[in-house]
Amino acid sequence: MRKDNHLIIGKNGEDLASEYLAKNHYRILKRNYRQKWGEIDIVAFDSRTKEIVFVEVKTIFNSNNSLNVLPEEELTEFKLNKLKKVILSFLSQYHLDNRKWRFDFIALEIKSQNKVPEIRHYQSVYLEF
Repeated sequence: MRKDNHLIIGKNGEDLASEYLAKNHYRILKRNYRQKWGEIDIVAFDSRTKEIVFVEVKTIFNSNNSLNVLPEEELTEFKLNKLKKVILSFLSQYHLDNRKWRFDFIALEIKSQNKVPEIRHYQSVYLEF
């Protein structure tokens, strides 16, 4: 798959995840928060739990059901270590060190025969600091 196709699929996945979150009582605060050591896809506020939520989104486009890879497999230990640094940076930059927060993961599988992508939302994914 070409890199530009990968970027388009990733952006579409983040758009779908943002729509999903907005429909489920989240307010999007920031998208694609970047630091030199990494990026977090979505920073949101969960109005039910009153937590800041850092959301990583992984999207897989499976045009003919031939892929044996799940989006969950893309959340590697290396990626988690980068995300930890980005989360701490965000909290520090916006003086939110004392606020409740959590890390969520959204896995999206887009299959060409389905009009609606499969969305799996994992809340409160454990991050060891």
